[in-house]
Amino acid sequence: MSRNDRLSGCLLVLFGALVLWRASTFPTLAGLEYGPGLFPAIAAIGLMVCGAAIGFGPRGRQPAQSTSTLPARQSGRWAAARPLALLAVVFGYGLLLDPLGFHVASFLAVFATGRVFGLRVTGAALLALPLVIGVHLLFYSLLRVPLPWGLLTPLAW
Repeated sequence: MSRNDRLSGCLLVLFGALVLWRASTFPTLAGLEYGPGLFPAIAAIGLMVCGAAIGFGPRGRQPAQSTSTLPARQSGRWAAARPLALLAVVFGYGLLLDPLGFHVASFLAVFATGRVFGLRVTGAALLALPLVIGVHLLFYSLLRVPLPWGLLTPLAW
């Protein structure tokens, strides 16, 4: 395990702890057993578990040689740009969520993330479409969480 893995793991644990602390300050709603902080708390615990696994996981199992499965175009100079591209996707999602709406902005974010990690255009689209539909059904239809419709407001139900 490299020093970078330990640092990344520790940062994930700290970030998860920060999100968990912040989610605990969300007010509870009358008549509900859970409040708006439940899902951020679940995500924060997941971040902390993953960070601990990355940062403090088993040591000493180093591969004998590089077994990268990334295509040649993804290694080298593109690998260094990937974290910046992901930051741009998250920043863009935050900016575009209200004007474009959840469905369009989420599709674009998942599509762009798939492309960053080397999926082809059709693969990224086939990942984004059912994922956005599934999240919509879970949050909007089942949990009754209001999602911004943006451009699709005329189609809202």
